[in-house]
Amino acid sequence: MTGLLPVLILSGHMTREHDNESRSFRQHNQWLTTLLEDTGRFRVRVIEDPRGLGAEIIDKYDVVIVVFEGRDGYHEKAVGFGAETDAALLRLVHDDGKGIVWFHGSAAQEDDWGYPEAYNVMRGAKLSVPTGLRPRPWGEAQLHTVEPRHEITEGISQTWTVTGDDILTGVQLYDGSEVLLTVFDDLESYENAPMWPMSHYPVAIPPEGIAGLPGMNTHQPIAWINEYGAGRSFTITIGHDIDTFRRIEFIKMFPRGVEWAATGKVSLNGPDRRGERRFLPWPYYNREG
Repeated sequence: MTGLLPVLILSGHMTREHDNESRSFRQHNQWLTTLLEDTGRFRVRVIEDPRGLGAEIIDKYDVVIVVFEGRDGYHEKAVGFGAETDAALLRLVHDDGKGIVWFHGSAAQEDDWGYPEAYNVMRGAKLSVPTGLRPRPWGEAQLHTVEPRHEITEGISQTWTVTGDDILTGVQLYDGSEVLLTVFDDLESYENAPMWPMSHYPVAIPPEGIAGLPGMNTHQPIAWINEYGAGRSFTITIGHDIDTFRRIEFIKMFPRGVEWAATGKVSLNGPDRRGERRFLPWPYYNREG
Protein backbone atom coordinates (compact mmCIF):
# COMPACT_ATOMS: atom_id res chain seq x y z
CA MET A 1 0.00 0.00 0.00
CA THR A 2 3.03 2.32 0.16
CA GLY A 3 3.05 5.17 -2.32
CA LEU A 4 -0.73 5.25 -2.67
CA LEU A 5 -2.40 8.64 -2.41
CA PRO A 6 -4.71 8.72 0.64
CA VAL A 7 -8.23 9.88 -0.27
CA LEU A 8 -11.01 10.78 2.17
CA ILE A 9 -14.66 10.78 1.05
CA LEU A 10 -16.97 12.96 3.17
CA SER A 11 -20.48 11.59 2.78
CA GLY A 12 -23.59 10.74 4.77
CA HIS A 13 -26.37 13.33 4.65
CA MET A 14 -27.69 13.26 1.10
CA THR A 15 -30.81 14.49 -0.67
CA ARG A 16 -33.59 12.02 -1.45
CA GLU A 17 -32.28 11.94 -5.02
CA HIS A 18 -29.27 10.03 -3.73
CA ASP A 19 -30.66 8.30 -0.65
CA ASN A 20 -34.04 6.60 -1.08
CA GLU A 21 -35.72 3.21 -1.23
CA SER A 22 -34.16 2.51 -4.65
CA ARG A 23 -30.72 4.08 -4.28
CA SER A 24 -28.45 4.45 -1.27
CA PHE A 25 -25.73 7.10 -1.04
CA ARG A 26 -23.45 4.20 -0.11
CA GLN A 27 -23.62 3.11 -3.75
CA HIS A 28 -21.99 6.39 -4.75
CA ASN A 29 -19.34 5.87 -2.09
CA GLN A 30 -18.68 2.36 -3.40
CA TRP A 31 -18.53 3.41 -7.06
CA LEU A 32 -16.11 6.21 -6.26
CA THR A 33 -13.95 3.93 -4.11
CA THR A 34 -13.89 1.14 -6.70
CA LEU A 35 -13.09 3.46 -9.59
CA LEU A 36 -10.22 5.12 -7.74
CA GLU A 37 -8.67 2.08 -6.05
CA ASP A 38 -8.85 -0.01 -9.24
CA THR A 39 -6.29 2.36 -10.81
CA GLY A 40 -3.71 1.28 -8.24
CA ARG A 41 -3.00 4.94 -7.43
CA PHE A 42 -5.27 5.63 -4.44
CA ARG A 43 -6.26 4.34 -1.02
CA VAL A 44 -9.80 5.48 -0.16
CA ARG A 45 -11.55 5.86 3.19
CA VAL A 46 -15.14 7.01 3.78
CA ILE A 47 -16.67 8.99 6.65
CA GLU A 48 -20.46 9.01 6.71
CA ASP A 49 -20.91 11.88 9.19
CA PRO A 50 -18.12 14.44 8.79
CA ARG A 51 -19.72 17.21 10.87
CA GLY A 52 -17.21 18.40 13.44
CA LEU A 53 -14.36 16.39 11.93
CA GLY A 54 -11.04 17.97 12.89
CA ALA A 55 -7.61 18.46 11.39
CA GLU A 56 -6.24 15.47 13.31
CA ILE A 57 -8.12 13.24 10.81
CA ILE A 58 -8.35 15.46 7.71
CA ASP A 59 -4.63 16.23 7.63
CA LYS A 60 -3.82 12.55 7.08
CA TYR A 61 -5.15 12.75 3.51
CA ASP A 62 -3.81 14.24 0.29
CA VAL A 63 -7.26 14.91 -1.17
CA VAL A 64 -10.81 15.10 0.18
CA ILE A 65 -13.85 14.27 -1.99
CA VAL A 66 -17.01 16.04 -0.85
CA VAL A 67 -20.16 14.02 -1.52
CA PHE A 68 -22.00 15.38 1.54
CA GLU A 69 -25.04 17.57 0.76
CA GLY A 70 -26.37 18.23 4.26
CA ARG A 71 -30.08 18.22 3.40
CA ASP A 72 -32.93 15.87 2.50
CA GLY A 73 -34.32 17.90 -0.40
CA TYR A 74 -33.27 20.83 -2.58
CA HIS A 75 -36.01 23.02 -1.11
CA GLU A 76 -34.43 22.67 2.33
CA LYS A 77 -31.63 24.59 4.00
CA ALA A 78 -28.45 22.56 4.21
CA VAL A 79 -26.64 21.77 7.46
CA GLY A 80 -22.93 22.50 7.10
CA PHE A 81 -19.80 20.80 8.42
CA GLY A 82 -19.30 23.21 11.31
CA ALA A 83 -16.54 25.74 11.95
CA GLU A 84 -13.85 23.23 12.95
CA THR A 85 -14.25 21.11 9.83
CA ASP A 86 -14.53 24.18 7.58
CA ALA A 87 -11.27 25.55 8.96
CA ALA A 88 -9.49 22.19 8.57
CA LEU A 89 -10.59 21.78 4.94
CA LEU A 90 -9.66 25.32 3.94
CA ARG A 91 -6.25 24.99 5.63
CA LEU A 92 -5.65 21.57 4.01
CA VAL A 93 -5.94 23.09 0.55
CA HIS A 94 -4.84 26.71 0.94
CA ASP A 95 -1.94 26.27 3.37
CA ASP A 96 -0.90 22.62 3.05
CA GLY A 97 -1.08 22.51 -0.76
CA LYS A 98 -3.37 19.48 -0.94
CA GLY A 99 -6.62 18.96 -2.83
CA ILE A 100 -10.40 18.93 -2.65
CA VAL A 101 -12.95 17.46 -5.08
CA TRP A 102 -16.55 18.66 -5.22
CA PHE A 103 -18.68 15.81 -6.57
CA HIS A 104 -22.12 16.23 -8.14
CA GLY A 105 -24.69 18.01 -5.90
CA SER A 106 -22.14 18.76 -3.17
CA ALA A 107 -20.98 21.78 -5.17
CA ALA A 108 -24.24 23.71 -4.57
CA GLN A 109 -23.97 26.40 -1.89
CA GLU A 110 -26.61 28.97 -0.97
CA ASP A 111 -25.70 32.14 0.95
CA ASP A 112 -27.89 31.28 3.96
CA TRP A 113 -26.56 27.77 4.52
CA GLY A 114 -23.72 28.86 6.79
CA TYR A 115 -20.87 27.61 4.64
CA PRO A 116 -17.97 30.08 4.39
CA GLU A 117 -17.72 32.12 1.18
CA ALA A 118 -14.15 30.80 1.03
CA TYR A 119 -15.58 27.49 -0.22
CA ASN A 120 -16.92 29.25 -3.32
CA VAL A 121 -13.55 30.95 -3.77
CA MET A 122 -11.75 27.62 -3.34
CA ARG A 123 -14.15 25.95 -5.77
CA GLY A 124 -13.75 28.83 -8.22
CA ALA A 125 -17.50 29.04 -8.76
CA LYS A 126 -20.84 29.70 -7.14
CA LEU A 127 -23.73 27.28 -7.64
CA SER A 128 -26.97 28.64 -6.21
CA VAL A 129 -30.57 29.37 -7.16
CA PRO A 130 -29.89 33.14 -7.64
CA THR A 131 -27.08 32.37 -10.12
CA GLY A 132 -29.58 30.34 -12.16
CA LEU A 133 -28.55 26.89 -10.96
CA ARG A 134 -30.88 24.36 -12.54
CA PRO A 135 -31.04 20.79 -13.85
CA ARG A 136 -31.46 20.48 -17.60
CA PRO A 137 -34.50 18.48 -18.74
CA TRP A 138 -33.92 14.79 -18.12
CA GLY A 139 -32.55 12.62 -20.95
CA GLU A 140 -29.38 12.15 -22.95
CA ALA A 141 -26.93 15.06 -22.85
CA GLN A 142 -23.96 15.67 -25.13
CA LEU A 143 -20.88 16.88 -23.29
CA HIS A 144 -18.01 18.80 -24.88
CA THR A 145 -14.36 18.48 -23.84
CA VAL A 146 -12.85 21.97 -23.79
CA GLU A 147 -9.93 22.92 -26.04
CA PRO A 148 -7.07 23.45 -25.47
CA ARG A 149 -6.83 20.32 -23.37
CA HIS A 150 -5.70 20.11 -19.79
CA GLU A 151 -3.74 16.97 -18.86
CA ILE A 152 -6.85 15.76 -16.99
CA THR A 153 -8.78 15.54 -20.29
CA GLU A 154 -5.95 14.54 -22.65
CA GLY A 155 -7.12 11.77 -24.99
CA ILE A 156 -10.78 12.00 -23.96
CA SER A 157 -13.38 12.17 -26.76
CA GLN A 158 -14.18 15.64 -28.03
CA THR A 159 -17.89 14.98 -27.51
CA TRP A 160 -19.53 12.25 -25.44
CA THR A 161 -22.89 11.58 -23.86
CA VAL A 162 -24.44 10.68 -20.54
CA THR A 163 -28.02 9.50 -20.09
CA GLY A 164 -30.27 10.14 -17.10
CA ASP A 165 -27.73 12.21 -15.20
CA ASP A 166 -28.62 15.41 -13.34
CA ILE A 167 -26.96 17.98 -15.61
CA LEU A 168 -26.62 21.16 -13.54
CA THR A 169 -26.23 24.45 -15.39
CA GLY A 170 -26.36 28.09 -14.31
CA VAL A 171 -22.92 28.03 -12.69
CA GLN A 172 -21.27 31.38 -11.96
CA LEU A 173 -17.54 30.90 -12.55
CA TYR A 174 -14.98 33.00 -10.70
CA ASP A 175 -11.86 34.43 -12.34
CA GLY A 176 -9.03 31.93 -12.53
CA SER A 177 -11.12 28.79 -12.97
CA GLU A 178 -10.29 26.54 -15.92
CA VAL A 179 -13.22 24.74 -17.54
CA LEU A 180 -12.66 21.13 -18.61
CA LEU A 181 -16.11 20.02 -19.73
CA THR A 182 -19.27 21.79 -20.92
CA VAL A 183 -22.81 21.15 -22.11
CA PHE A 184 -24.69 23.39 -24.56
CA ASP A 185 -27.74 24.55 -22.63
CA ASP A 186 -30.22 24.96 -25.48
CA LEU A 187 -33.61 26.59 -25.00
CA GLU A 188 -35.29 24.06 -27.30
CA SER A 189 -34.68 21.22 -24.83
CA TYR A 190 -36.58 23.13 -22.15
CA GLU A 191 -39.44 24.11 -24.46
CA ASN A 192 -39.88 20.51 -25.61
CA ALA A 193 -39.63 18.95 -22.15
CA PRO A 194 -42.92 17.39 -20.94
CA MET A 195 -42.46 19.07 -17.55
CA TRP A 196 -39.91 21.66 -16.49
CA PRO A 197 -38.89 22.75 -13.94
CA MET A 198 -39.25 19.56 -11.93
CA SER A 199 -41.19 19.95 -8.70
CA HIS A 200 -38.37 18.75 -6.43
CA TYR A 201 -35.85 21.37 -7.62
CA PRO A 202 -36.25 25.14 -7.10
CA VAL A 203 -35.49 27.36 -10.09
CA ALA A 204 -35.75 31.14 -10.07
CA ILE A 205 -37.35 31.86 -13.46
CA PRO A 206 -37.09 35.54 -14.52
CA PRO A 207 -40.17 37.55 -15.64
CA GLU A 208 -39.27 37.05 -19.31
CA GLY A 209 -39.49 33.27 -18.86
CA ILE A 210 -37.12 30.35 -19.42
CA ALA A 211 -35.29 32.13 -22.26
CA GLY A 212 -34.04 34.69 -19.74
CA LEU A 213 -32.30 32.17 -17.46
CA PRO A 214 -28.59 32.91 -17.00
CA GLY A 215 -26.44 31.13 -19.56
CA MET A 216 -29.29 29.89 -21.76
CA ASN A 217 -28.11 28.92 -25.28
CA THR A 218 -24.46 28.95 -24.21
CA HIS A 219 -21.91 26.30 -23.24
CA GLN A 220 -22.20 25.74 -19.50
CA PRO A 221 -19.39 24.31 -17.32
CA ILE A 222 -19.85 20.75 -16.04
CA ALA A 223 -16.30 20.20 -14.76
CA TRP A 224 -13.56 22.69 -13.92
CA ILE A 225 -10.43 23.18 -11.81
CA ASN A 226 -9.16 26.02 -9.68
CA GLU A 227 -6.03 26.77 -7.68
CA TYR A 228 -6.56 27.97 -4.12
CA GLY A 229 -3.53 29.15 -2.21
CA ALA A 230 -0.95 26.38 -2.40
CA GLY A 231 -3.57 23.74 -3.26
CA ARG A 232 -6.11 22.73 -5.87
CA SER A 233 -9.84 22.17 -6.34
CA PHE A 234 -11.56 19.92 -8.92
CA THR A 235 -15.34 20.13 -9.40
CA ILE A 236 -17.44 17.76 -11.51
CA THR A 237 -21.23 18.00 -11.35
CA ILE A 238 -22.16 14.84 -13.25
CA GLY A 239 -22.26 11.45 -11.51
CA HIS A 240 -25.89 10.94 -10.49
CA ASP A 241 -26.09 7.28 -11.46
CA ILE A 242 -24.13 4.21 -12.57
CA ASP A 243 -24.62 4.99 -16.27
CA THR A 244 -22.18 7.92 -16.00
CA PHE A 245 -19.66 5.86 -14.01
CA ARG A 246 -19.61 3.28 -16.85
CA ARG A 247 -18.72 5.85 -19.53
CA ILE A 248 -15.10 5.36 -20.54
CA GLU A 249 -14.54 9.13 -20.63
CA PHE A 250 -15.67 9.47 -17.02
CA ILE A 251 -13.55 6.46 -16.04
CA LYS A 252 -10.52 8.22 -17.53
CA MET A 253 -11.30 11.74 -16.36
CA PHE A 254 -12.43 11.41 -12.77
CA PRO A 255 -9.34 9.63 -11.34
CA ARG A 256 -7.09 12.07 -13.21
CA GLY A 257 -8.97 15.00 -11.68
CA VAL A 258 -8.56 13.51 -8.20
CA GLU A 259 -4.85 12.87 -8.81
CA TRP A 260 -4.35 16.45 -10.07
CA ALA A 261 -6.14 17.85 -7.01
CA ALA A 262 -3.92 15.78 -4.73
CA THR A 263 -0.56 16.40 -6.41
CA GLY A 264 -0.84 19.03 -9.16
CA LYS A 265 0.20 16.40 -11.72
CA VAL A 266 -1.42 13.62 -13.74
CA SER A 267 0.23 10.23 -14.28
CA LEU A 268 -2.81 8.04 -15.03
CA ASN A 269 -3.36 7.14 -18.67
CA GLY A 270 -6.77 5.54 -18.41
CA PRO A 271 -7.73 1.87 -18.64
CA ASP A 272 -6.39 -0.39 -21.39
CA ARG A 273 -9.07 -2.68 -22.82
CA ARG A 274 -7.02 -4.26 -25.61
CA GLY A 275 -6.34 -7.96 -26.08
CA GLU A 276 -7.11 -10.15 -23.08
CA ARG A 277 -7.83 -7.03 -21.03
CA ARG A 278 -11.12 -6.61 -22.92
CA PHE A 279 -12.59 -9.21 -20.56
CA LEU A 280 -11.96 -7.11 -17.44
CA PRO A 281 -15.13 -5.95 -15.67
CA TRP A 282 -15.86 -2.31 -14.82
CA PRO A 283 -13.97 -0.08 -14.23
CA TYR A 284 -11.37 -1.77 -16.53
CA TYR A 285 -8.16 -0.63 -14.82
CA ASN A 286 -7.50 -3.72 -12.69
CA ARG A 287 -4.74 -1.82 -10.83
CA GLU A 288 -2.57 -1.42 -13.92
CA GLY A 289 -3.43 2.23 -14.74
